[in-house]
Amino acid sequence: MHQTRLFGVCLDPEKAFLVATPFKKRGKTSLKISDFIFALSLDLKWGPPEKVRALLREAEAEGMVKMEGDMVNAVFDAAAVEVPLGFKPSTEEGILDQGIRLITSHTGMSRKEVIALANEKQDSLKKLVELDAVVLLIAREMGIDVSELAASAYQNLLGRGKEETGISASPESQA
Repeated sequence: MHQTRLFGVCLDPEKAFLVATPFKKRGKTSLKISDFIFALSLDLKWGPPEKVRALLREAEAEGMVKMEGDMVNAVFDAAAVEVPLGFKPSTEEGILDQGIRLITSHTGMSRKEVIALANEKQDSLKKLVELDAVVLLIAREMGIDVSELAASAYQNLLGRGKEETGISASPESQA
């Protein structure tokens, strides 16, 4: 996937559009977290608040935003992100959503419970592990087979590494 680089932060274009939109709509670089969630969840109808919170945590882990108390601050120039007219976020279910669905279907836990558990686990790992990987780790710890999702997540990680460094991550290229 093509990525945009703004102020040294490598951005997935769709994620950049999603994260920039609430700031752009209000013409601010700092918003209440609840306003950010409201803008994407209800204004854009992007998804439930839990999904927006997960996006916000990913954006913070990637250095796009910084959360302090009940505020979220853009670390990149949101005004410089040109959101295409009529932009609609993809509805393709990513690794994170597939992992959450896998856990809910095997355990009966609610989506909200799984996300809360994943957030706690990610915090215990000092946010060094991305949320989608944390969800797969939790599923694995619960005895759920995640081999297919783990393989997809690994391929995504290799792809991101190649895009960010310009270096091939295949074992053959290391020889």
